[in-house]
Formats: sequence, structure tokens, C-alpha cells
Amino acid sequence: MLEIIGDLSFTTFLVTLAGIVVGMFFGALPGFGGSASMAIVLPIAIAMSPLNAMVFLIGIYAGGHYGGGIPSVLIGVPGDAGAAATVFDGFQMTRNGRASEALAMLAMGSALAGIFSVIAFLIFAPMLARAALSFGPPELFMLVIFGLSILGSIDPSKMLKTLFAGSLGLALATVGVDPYWAEPRMVFNIPQLYDGLPFIPALLGLFCIAQMLVLIDERHLVHTNRDVASPSFGKTLKGMVEVFRYWKALLIGALSGTFIGALPGAGATIAAFVAYNLTKNVSKTPETFGKGNPEGLVAPESANNAIVGGSLIPTFALGIPGSGAAAVLMGVMMYMGLRPGPRLFVEQFPLIQTLVVYLLLGCVLMIVIGAVAAGTFYKLTRIPLRILVPCVIVAASVGAYAYRGEIFDLGVMMGFGLLGYLLQKRQYPLSAVVLGLVLGPMAEQYFVQSLAMTSWDFTVFFTRPITMGLWVLIIGSIVSSIVLYRKTKKSDAAIKAASTAEQGS
Repeated sequence: MLEIIGDLSFTTFLVTLAGIVVGMFFGALPGFGGSASMAIVLPIAIAMSPLNAMVFLIGIYAGGHYGGGIPSVLIGVPGDAGAAATVFDGFQMTRNGRASEALAMLAMGSALAGIFSVIAFLIFAPMLARAALSFGPPELFMLVIFGLSILGSIDPSKMLKTLFAGSLGLALATVGVDPYWAEPRMVFNIPQLYDGLPFIPALLGLFCIAQMLVLIDERHLVHTNRDVASPSFGKTLKGMVEVFRYWKALLIGALSGTFIGALPGAGATIAAFVAYNLTKNVSKTPETFGKGNPEGLVAPESANNAIVGGSLIPTFALGIPGSGAAAVLMGVMMYMGLRPGPRLFVEQFPLIQTLVVYLLLGCVLMIVIGAVAAGTFYKLTRIPLRILVPCVIVAASVGAYAYRGEIFDLGVMMGFGLLGYLLQKRQYPLSAVVLGLVLGPMAEQYFVQSLAMTSWDFTVFFTRPITMGLWVLIIGSIVSSIVLYRKTKKSDAAIKAASTAEQGS
């Protein structure tokens, strides 16, 4: 590790810094998430070396989670779904005249939890990868099926919609040439589709164009508070020191985010709300939550950022994306010839170690940038949609065209943009579509390899020890998704009944 530190590149350090800043920039814009901000810079990332590309994208991922809390604190509008829990106490702190302290706790809590999760990634991912080295095609196929089985838990309240979105992603992944018989499928004699749907234009459409259409359609719902005072540097530094007073909330958030992030598909939203509820339950003053209690800010934001390192564990060790943003990262790695999975730690372990060092540096940079640029990022929340939307659409169009130099890819991007818009309006999660797009080809490849090596003996998926263990995990995942779905339905029904009774009285 000391040799790696001695070989650090200043250029890669600058790339790390750029990733953090870009992530904060997009995260501070209400409506953007980590997946969207990563997708829009894909043309830049794929022109870099594998290390620089991963550092850049993960920096955007981490910076976006911190940036998403900025509008939550300042104007009460979550920058992304994972920052929704931050609004409860973060915005109340701003209304109580503590905007500087809130932004400082945002930066410090995010950075410390990020450091915790990256160290957990370095410790646990190689262990998981070594255990998975004994996996052959049957085991890898069952592992991918396990990754798909968590679709139902992405949003328990909309499990059927999530399953439909995931199935749609799987169906779209079949476009192209069959890997076994070499027969074209659903290409409609279009040469550009023989290699499958272009991944990067599809992502740009789903996460950029779709989100811009949603913002245009719902612009009347975006409110800003013009009376909020701009943060001051002195109060920001004071707030960064003060965050250590709430070490229990910080620890709960870091542990919750890392653990839940390591569960493929669980997401930052679940982690943030779990951390918020746990912290409220153990707090000495639970009645102050929702009224500007700093613990209610530190816990969800630390969980929100700990998701980053946690989601990298299954992504790198098993080749199962831990989140929508991790799926984007995984797609870029595969594009560059790096196949996420157990062998990555055997063949590219020095690369992984170097990546971890830069990620830790990125977390430290997040503290510095959060202190210095709080006032600047505050101004980003005031960019009018009439300026933001055209700029994003133009940038996404350039990125889609630069991918292969095909005008056809612009049509793919717009088509996926319209699809993503319609899905979001009907509350279908886009992350499920991406999960299907990424895991679908892998499932087909391992399935065909498994049957080819056993002369089409389907019992290979039921007789090997590891596949039998994975069946247990798959069944457990499905059962837990159903239990979560039923609990969520009962909870929603109880809330609706209570609301109806209150209105009637």
C-alpha cells in the first residue's frame, strides 16, 4: 500500500477533484441523481484510462450524494430521492437561521461516512471475491438471478411496477445477435442494432432526457425560498466541528448505509430513512426530530454517502450492481474491458488498491470543498429551468453522438428519454430498467455456457452445492420482498384510514 501511495499521480488526483466538484454541481440541482450526473459525463469518462474513469465516476457518485442534500437543506427540495429524509430537519435548521451549520454537517457527515464505507469495501470485497473464485458458469448464472431477485425490494410499495420495469429492461437487453445460434433478434434489419441497443445513449435517455422532461412538466412544483441567507465561512467551520457531538447518529448512518448499500438494489432512500428512524429511536430528545435536530440531518446524510462504498462491494466482487449509479459504473468498466467479478481482484488488485486510495482522498476533498464552496453551491439551486434544461439536453446529445458517431444513437437516446419520462410519470423505477439492461446479457451468457458444458442438462442448476445455496438466497430474497410489500401496504392503508378519519372529524 505504501508503494501505491508513492506512485500516486497528480493528474488522477485532479480527476478525483473534478469528479467530486461535478458530482456536487449536479447533485445540488433538484431533480438530478447520481445516475443522471454520471450518465451525462460518460463520453468524457470513456476517453480516460480505466483508473481515471472509475475515480472520476465514483467521485461524481459520492459528490452527487452530498450535493443532493444542499437543496434539501436550503430550499426544502430534495436533490435526489436519497436526500428526502434530509429535508425533515435540514430545512428546519435553515429556517431556524442555521444554514451554515447544516451545510457543514452535510459535508462532514458525508465525508466521514464515505471514508468508513470505502474502508469496508477494501476489507470485505476481496473476501467476498475470494469466496466467489470457485464459481463456474452455473454459479455465476444463479448469482445473476439472485441479483435480479432483489428487484421486488427496490420499492416495496410498488413491487409489481418494479418487476415490470425490470422485465422491460431484460426484454430490451435481448435486442441484437443471439450468443449461441448467432441469429439476429428484434433488429428489424437495422445494422446499428446488431450489437444490441447502445448502452450509453440508452442511459443518457433514461436518466438525463427523461428527467428534463419531468422537470419541464412539473416546474410549477419546484419552489425556492429567496429569503434564505447565504452561508458564512466561519459558521461553516464551526458546524464541521460540531458534527462530532452527534457521533451516535454518524455511526448509525455509516453502518446503515454501508450494510444496506451492499444489498443490491436497496438504494440510498431506504438507507437514509432507516438511519433516520434508528437515530430517532435511540435519541434522548426524539420529540425534537422534524424541528431542526442536527441528529436528524447527520444520520440520513451519512447513510446516504455510505451507500457509495457499500454498493461497490457487490459490484466489484460479484458483478452485481449495488445501485443504479453502480450499474452505470459497471457498464463503463465492461466497455473498457474490465469485467467486474471475483477475477477482477486476482488480475487487477493493485488497480483496486490504487482506486481505494484516491477514493479516500476524494472524501477528504469533500470536507475541504464543502467548507470553501458552500456559498457557491448555494447559488446553484437558483439556476432557472429555462437555462438548465436546454444545456443538459444539448450536452446529452453531444455525448450520445460521440459514443459511436452515429446519428441513430441520438434517436435511441430520445426514445429512451420518452420511455423514461412515461415510466416516471407512472412511478415505475428507472433503476429497475437499468438493472435488467445490465444483468440480462450476463444471465443469458452464463445460462448458455452452463448448458453447453453439460450437454443441456438443466439439473446443473440444482445439484451443485453453491447453486443450491444460491437458491436458498434467491427464495429468501423473494420472500423478504413479499413481506416488505405486505407490510408497506398495511402501513399505507393505516395512514390513509387515519387521514380519512381526521378529515371527517
